[in-house]
This record gives sequence, structure tokens and C-alpha cells, in this order.
Amino acid sequence: MIEVIGLIAAFAIIFILRTRDVEFYVSITVAAIIIGLTSGKPVTILFDVLLNTVSKPDTWTLCAAVGLITVLGYALKETGLMVCFIDALSGRLPSNVLLATIPALFGFLSMPGGALMSAPFIEPEAERLGLQPEHKTYYNVWFRHLLYWTNPITSSTIIAVTLGGFTVSRWLRVQFPLFFVMVAIGLWISRDFILRKASRETKTPLTLGSVKGVVPILLSVALTIAGVEAWIGLVAGILLTLFLGGAQPGKYVESFVMGIRWEIILSVVSMLYLRDIILASGSVTSLFQSILGSGVPLLAVLVAVPLIMGAISGSPAMGIGISFPLLLPLLGEPNIHLTSIIFVGITSAYLASPIHLCLVLSNSYFKSDVNKVIRYLAPSSAALYIAGVLYHLALNML
Repeated sequence: MIEVIGLIAAFAIIFILRTRDVEFYVSITVAAIIIGLTSGKPVTILFDVLLNTVSKPDTWTLCAAVGLITVLGYALKETGLMVCFIDALSGRLPSNVLLATIPALFGFLSMPGGALMSAPFIEPEAERLGLQPEHKTYYNVWFRHLLYWTNPITSSTIIAVTLGGFTVSRWLRVQFPLFFVMVAIGLWISRDFILRKASRETKTPLTLGSVKGVVPILLSVALTIAGVEAWIGLVAGILLTLFLGGAQPGKYVESFVMGIRWEIILSVVSMLYLRDIILASGSVTSLFQSILGSGVPLLAVLVAVPLIMGAISGSPAMGIGISFPLLLPLLGEPNIHLTSIIFVGITSAYLASPIHLCLVLSNSYFKSDVNKVIRYLAPSSAALYIAGVLYHLALNML
């Protein structure tokens, strides 16, 4: 029982520390320490897990990718390529559609914290339209995840269909209407975010020169989709940006030095440490045993467990990987709609979770108040969850 109390206390402390403007990586580290100390295991778990986290190749590659994303954004901004591209688009799309389209396009880059790549592209137009930092973060986080319902190469989709025993094509056919639901929710919640209209006496021509700012991004995305390590694709994108922007040799070095945001990299390390502490402590297992052993109705379990798992996992793939093996046996024969209800719960809770990496990184980039951002994300996620549950229950009854 102490493990469950420690887990709940740890996530409560994140909110408390953040309201006092404590750095996110500090808040997350404190939460991890609380979970470790209440796990019932020797105190050495804190050091053993930390050593394990920082020694994993995946940790280094993710930190490298996240660090290089900010370098790419810096290079695009300093060379002026990004501004030209946004200017060309902004004269042809409604402002709210433009702000939603940019992160949605980057949703093809299926990597943790990928929303950080779209942040520099949103910022110039968002500034011009008078958006608050919290509004920028909402746009960047919410619309970044539209492709969860249509993209066959996300890790959450691959894990879900593998564990559920469904084909990818059937899974996406069932899920894709929620793409439009998510668009509608996002546009409704953000309807009052734009404080002023961008005045443009002349429309920037859509020429090869004006769109070349997106070429480095497309290169990075294409290389990643092709299976190249994300950090390698990002290095290629950075070098191409500097070349197309006509940067002098000294600018190459400056971009890699000045473009890195160390507080964001520390946030990534602390997030991975928290995840590993949760798994090593066994606190999630204790929480599940408490829920499943309490005799609550199956429907309540299908609601509670995915929402809890989505909120505390910090990753939908991780939430699915833990929840599906526990819950799918309770459903009997494979049922794509009841399975989808679990998937919707994990995804919806993840979108509004304070340890959602895209939220953490976007919040750090835009310097927004995460509690204010969650005031927009929480009702959006609740609406998405309710719509998803009703949709799948209705189809299940047919």
C-alpha cells in the first residue's frame, strides 16, 4: 500500500513544485526520489536506476535528438528561412488553420518530444497574432497528435495492433473518425486565442526560395521514417539549413553551441529516470492489483486503468504495453471496439498529463505556465475521451 501512496504523492508534488516555478527537471527528479524511497526496496534503488538510465544508449540518442531539434530551430530562425516559409503559408491559410497545420505535419516524425521541432515554426506567426505562451503550447501539443488516429508508423499503433491481434489497416479504419473529432475540439477550444489579425498588405509569393525553409525539415523527417537514427537526420537537416541559408563557416559552430537548450535536455533525462523508477519500484503493479482486486465492475476497470496509466506513464506506447496484457484477457474474445476504448483512454489522459514529454518540451520552449496549459488540455482530452467511448460503444452494439 505504501507504494501506491508514494506514487500518488510523487505526482502531486510535481504540481505543487511547478506552481512555485521550480524547474521541471527538478520537480520530476524529486518525484522519482519519492517513488524510490516508498518502494520498500533498498535506498540504493535511486542510484542503481539512475546509473541504468544514463548508461542506456537510448537515453543518449534521445537527448541528442532533442538537443539537435533546438539547434535546427535556431538555424532556421537565424538564416531567415523559417520566416520566409511561414510568411508564404500565412498569406494562403486562415490563421487558426495555419497554426494547427504546422504541428500536425510534424506529427509524421514519430519520436518522443517531436513537438519541439514544430515549435520554432509556430512562434513567428503566433507572435504576430498576439497569442499567449499557453496558447502557443496548446496549439503545438494538441494538433501535433492528430495523426495518432491515422498514422501507421507510430509506436503506439504498432504495439496496440500487435498485442490486440488486429491488422493495421482494420485498426486505422476504425480509429480515423477520431482524427476529425480531435480537429473540431482543438479549433473550438482555441477559437479565442487569436487576439489580433495579421495585417498583410501584400502576399508573399509562394516561390521555390520561400519554401526552401521546409526542405531541411522534410529531409530530417524522411530520413527518420526511412529508419535512420533521428539525431543523424537532424544533423543532416541542420547542415542543409545552414547551406541553403548561405551561412558563413563560423555560423555552423555558433548554431550548434547557441542552439542547444540544456534545460530541455535535463528534462528529458529526468523523465526517463522517473519512468525507470516507476518500473523498478513495482508501484504501478501494486496500483493495478489494488484496482483489479477490489471487485469493481469491468467497465469501471476499463475506464480507470487506462486513464491512470495514460496520466502516469508519460508515453502512450508504455501505457499500452503495460495495460493491454492486463486488461485484454478480461474482454474474452478479441474485440476491436472495447480494445479501442482502452487505447482512447490511455491516449486522452496522456495528452493532458503533466509528464507528457511534448508538453514538457513545448512548455519549456515557449516559457508557458504548464498549469494554465492543462486548463485547456484537460477539457479537450475529456471531450475526446467521451466522444471516443461513445463512438466505440455505439459501433460495438451494431
